Amino acid sequence: MRVKTKTLGILTLMVSAAWPIDTLHAAPSPFFSRLLGSITSIQMGENLGPPEVSFTASGANVSVDGLLTLTWQSRYAANCTGEGAWQGAKAVSGSEQITETETGAKRYILRCSGDAGTTESSVEINIIAQDIDAYSGTKVPSYMPAPPTDFELFDNSAGLSIAGGPEGFNHQATESPGAGKFIFIRVHQATRHGLEWGEQFGWFGSWLSSFGVNSIEGGLWQNPKTAGPYYYPTLHVAGVGDAYHACSDVQMGSGLYERIIGDRWLSMLQISNRVLTIPGSNIGFDMEQAPFDDDNGIWAGWGWSYLTFNHPQDFKFWMSFVETQDYQGPINGYVPEYFNWVDPEKISQGSFGETLENYGDNFGSFATKGSQANYGNANEYYVSGTLKLTDDLFYVPLPKFPSVKEREYILAHPQSISQASMDGYSAALRDGSLESALIPTENRAFDNIYQSTHQRLKIIEDKAGEEYRYVVTPDYQVGFDGHLGYVDWNFSNAEQKNLNEQSNGYGYVRRLETKWQVEEGASEEYTNHPHQYNAEIVAAPDDVIRVPRKVHRFFSYKERDTSHPDFENWEIGDRARYHTLLQSGATATYVWYKFIEQPAMLTAAQNHPETYTPEYLESLQSQIESLHKLINTHSTPQPTKPVFINYSGAPMPDDKDPHLAKIDPGQLVKPLPGHEVGFVPVIISVMHPEAVSDNGVGLESAPDVDCTNTTWTDTYYPDL
Repeated sequence: MRVKTKTLGILTLMVSAAWPIDTLHAAPSPFFSRLLGSITSIQMGENLGPPEVSFTASGANVSVDGLLTLTWQSRYAANCTGEGAWQGAKAVSGSEQITETETGAKRYILRCSGDAGTTESSVEINIIAQDIDAYSGTKVPSYMPAPPTDFELFDNSAGLSIAGGPEGFNHQATESPGAGKFIFIRVHQATRHGLEWGEQFGWFGSWLSSFGVNSIEGGLWQNPKTAGPYYYPTLHVAGVGDAYHACSDVQMGSGLYERIIGDRWLSMLQISNRVLTIPGSNIGFDMEQAPFDDDNGIWAGWGWSYLTFNHPQDFKFWMSFVETQDYQGPINGYVPEYFNWVDPEKISQGSFGETLENYGDNFGSFATKGSQANYGNANEYYVSGTLKLTDDLFYVPLPKFPSVKEREYILAHPQSISQASMDGYSAALRDGSLESALIPTENRAFDNIYQSTHQRLKIIEDKAGEEYRYVVTPDYQVGFDGHLGYVDWNFSNAEQKNLNEQSNGYGYVRRLETKWQVEEGASEEYTNHPHQYNAEIVAAPDDVIRVPRKVHRFFSYKERDTSHPDFENWEIGDRARYHTLLQSGATATYVWYKFIEQPAMLTAAQNHPETYTPEYLESLQSQIESLHKLINTHSTPQPTKPVFINYSGAPMPDDKDPHLAKIDPGQLVKPLPGHEVGFVPVIISVMHPEAVSDNGVGLESAPDVDCTNTTWTDTYYPDL
């Protein structure tokens, strides 16, 4: 990385080439102004205080053999020394390029001393592998044991698949109509081997619904197509408008299924000014953080609620919230009218009319009425890599749970949010009387484990055109205790414990001759199925290490060519582009926008000018600034008590506060000077390395033919 210098009198300011070139022409920074002032103080003979140090890195992540640039400035310092991951004497101001050859978390310390004492400053950097590990199929933490190198790759056996998944957790119902739900979930590696394009695994997610037209979803989620080869599942926070419409910027348009949308379809808002939202609505977790496997693991609180921002028609602004170690607060949200849009085909075909009739006075969207009662958390399991070894023996992917202790907790504290509490919270935020950021909630206890033949994990085999099902009984037991959900392992003897460890994430399954007993009340498809058998997990038949063959290709989210009229709302103008390396290996490019000038807000004014008038936009901007001030005041690294989502309203495992998970450092950004409130970082591209990108490089030249501005239809109903 080149280092540019700009000389001002007797001072030399070192500027990393990773900085936007615009900053070279900006007004002097506060630090630089203080530095000039210190020279005057020295000349006048004033007493100097302890050294002041500014120490920054070119990024929070850097790839192995990539260049890391450290830049620092100091005043009142006579000498500086590098400690930690770099050593030796350093200039009192300067810049240094470093190439690291080993993966892992590195801490660079700068100690500067002067007549009045010593000041220490540090930066922490993750050095990440460039290549996807051949065994695990993901990027892997540096602290993990070396994976095996002597293994056999296998392809999925013809006519064989896996279906179903782990049990789901049901809980007491949330309020209805309500203002959403929060829950804490344990973050852990949920599959032994990474997934590929076309596979996905939703881990204890929630699906909130409105009264007839919308759903909002989220949870831990593996979908490498867009998120890339993350070690941990990402946190997926996505609002679905009208049943996964093809041109939603949350679904097809997000790149989830490779559909690019014109401006008039934009609806997703960036709300946080500290955390980037990866297209597909994903938040990655730092794979280099301590996993605390022997102490209940690492946890993230998440969920959905709304704020009321004095919308002219009293519509609600729904948004996701998270509680993590390095950020607590809202992430993304939606223009309220998004939830009141209805697919024209449903209107023309009459199904929307049927919905209206069925719901009657109870009909309503998230924007107008709020959320229905929610009862639980469940899973999606779409994974390949199933091998048939003999007529009765199979090697199959199994869900991977933490297994260090006999009881491993995985879910905690389902929380119901009332509309009265959020209306009051919003009003206090607007008038400046809100003293605590904590959102008022009521805990709901778990009360049931959801399981059915349809949902159970099972191998499905096609034999001469007939379907055979082999239902797998796992070696663990899912259970709950009040507000805590857990997995119990059988550690009764060394042999059983070893089998649990071997089969956790992948295992050998033997089909038995006994028929599977279908539960009472099951559908006819299962009650009368002629070929349903029990199956059990067994020990490995040999010493061969088998690994499913995966093709690791990813979908890059490209920057729009704003010369196309359908992409005018993405116009960047004289704003600078900023780049950050994600732990998935992708490079994200983002731009700072004033909240009401981000692309989706321009679309809101374009589609609904009667609502988003200049007067209301200024009012909305003011309220977002109040929200950012609240976040800046309360959100903090390593909080000692709950900030936005409560984990102290009911006991945590062992009555300990959770170890809150860290976010991928590449998704954490620092607002520019003057942008601390009212501005948001909007991702304009996420590019995977070209060698593994499925759609190459370059600009997105035009939207999908079905999602152009001219095909957008205003089926918004203001009377909903």
